[in-house]
Amino acid sequence: MQNKKDQMHPEDMRNLLIFAVASVLIWMAYEMFILGPQTKAMKDVQKARAEFIENNPEMNKPIEFITRDKALSQTKRLVFKNGEVQGSINLRGGVIDDLSLSQYFETLEKKENVKLLSPVQTERSRQVDYGWVSKNKSLQLPNAQSEWRVRGNRELSVEAPVTLVWENGQGLRFERHIDLDEHYVFKITQRVVNKSGQAVELYPYALVVQTSIPKDYQYMWITHEGPMGYLDGSLEQMNYSAMEDEPEYAVTAERGWIGFSDKYWLTALIPQQDKTHKFRFKYTQDLRDKKLSRYQTDYTGAPVMIENGQSAENTYHLYAGAKKVLMLEEYQEKLGIDYLELAVDFGWFWFFTYPFFLALHYLGLFVGNMGVAIIILTFCIRMAVYPLTSVSYRSFAKMKVVAPQITELREKYSDDKAKLQEAIVELYQREKVNPMSGCLPILIQIPIFFAFYKILLSTIEIRQAPFYGWIQDLSAPDPTSIFNLFGLLPFDPPIMIGAWSCFMLAAMLVQKKLNPPPQDDMQRMMMNIFPFFITFIWRALPRGY
Repeated sequence: MQNKKDQMHPEDMRNLLIFAVASVLIWMAYEMFILGPQTKAMKDVQKARAEFIENNPEMNKPIEFITRDKALSQTKRLVFKNGEVQGSINLRGGVIDDLSLSQYFETLEKKENVKLLSPVQTERSRQVDYGWVSKNKSLQLPNAQSEWRVRGNRELSVEAPVTLVWENGQGLRFERHIDLDEHYVFKITQRVVNKSGQAVELYPYALVVQTSIPKDYQYMWITHEGPMGYLDGSLEQMNYSAMEDEPEYAVTAERGWIGFSDKYWLTALIPQQDKTHKFRFKYTQDLRDKKLSRYQTDYTGAPVMIENGQSAENTYHLYAGAKKVLMLEEYQEKLGIDYLELAVDFGWFWFFTYPFFLALHYLGLFVGNMGVAIIILTFCIRMAVYPLTSVSYRSFAKMKVVAPQITELREKYSDDKAKLQEAIVELYQREKVNPMSGCLPILIQIPIFFAFYKILLSTIEIRQAPFYGWIQDLSAPDPTSIFNLFGLLPFDPPIMIGAWSCFMLAAMLVQKKLNPPPQDDMQRMMMNIFPFFITFIWRALPRGY
């Protein structure tokens, strides 16, 4: 006979049935409304891709990119240079597709400058295009094949602006007057002269388009890289993966800027402010290869009516260079735009991050070494939060004193949890110990140190900044490893755990000794493993962090 204790209670049986039915319904709903449409959409894309390739046999050919030098040599170009940037404008199409940063290099060997813009035939290209569009399809407008001629100066520099001219054969003359300042900003004025015999309505536009995702891109939730803009008081940040789910997103605004933000570089379009523009983030998937998909940011201005015998102009600025916070602020003031410095992701705790940046920037200038500046700023921050740290350590010290008594209470009341909790509370009251007084100050400090980490992660001042000895780039991982005795043995180990990581491990082990050991065996084991786990995780992080 079955024991009554082993029989399932009717209420438990009812709950089990409800759970089973609910699980089946949820799974069916997931299949019908989520998984089913996703599977269908994937099959539709695969079918469209197959049909496209079948109808276009040339698409079966392997995709071939050409070198940057070869791409640049295939068209006539107008060269520009100012000491900060150098490159050329393609006179076929008039696009800016060749721009390098003169003072920044890909590696410490300084053999190759950082390239911000590259021609369309190259791998991972990026270009800036601009011009006019019209609803009148019969109107001939400048396009990618238009051959522009240079009027006046043959090379663009700070002292020598240039003008490009193209005529459409229908009575319209298009002019592009381009100025370059001493840093990273191009001022581009587009002018249309109408001698066509009739009124013409045109819309000005500008765009930045890139093929594929940048080579050095790594998704990190802590900082943003990718398409972004500040539009009428709202910061818009689009992840590359999010653009695939939402291929087109548009915002109509009177003030703002839009472009691409890399970790240390910015390519941004800045139209005339206080005029209505339609800003867009657009993704176009390539059916041959997803890696060839196009990511685009652009804006289109309000229509301009140009009567016969009249002319019209439209001006915008292009920022293409390093994300220097103070320089971005200067341009923000000079050009009358909003929050261009937000291209540097200061995050939620900007009220900590920005002062930390200023302190680090000027400390670096004063001492002449960013590594030393980081150490000084770290010391200052630690001193500022010392009262909170002191409260934590005093609390931990008291907890360490009462730890043996808590162990005795656990053994004494091992079968009575309620009595155990009551006895522990009485012990805390008698010894004047508050466990929360050790944890709360740590929680308060988390935003401070998180903001400091953001500065080290995001600001260009850390990039390729030397320290001393073997650390010649604070933004790169430690090149040494304990497994080859820090370079004494002639081989490269598969896992790099450098000297800095070992110093950090030693500091964490000492700090662990200052804290009371957890009473629970599992927690004690986890705390013993934790320093080694963190060392392994942080081994690949830049040494400046």
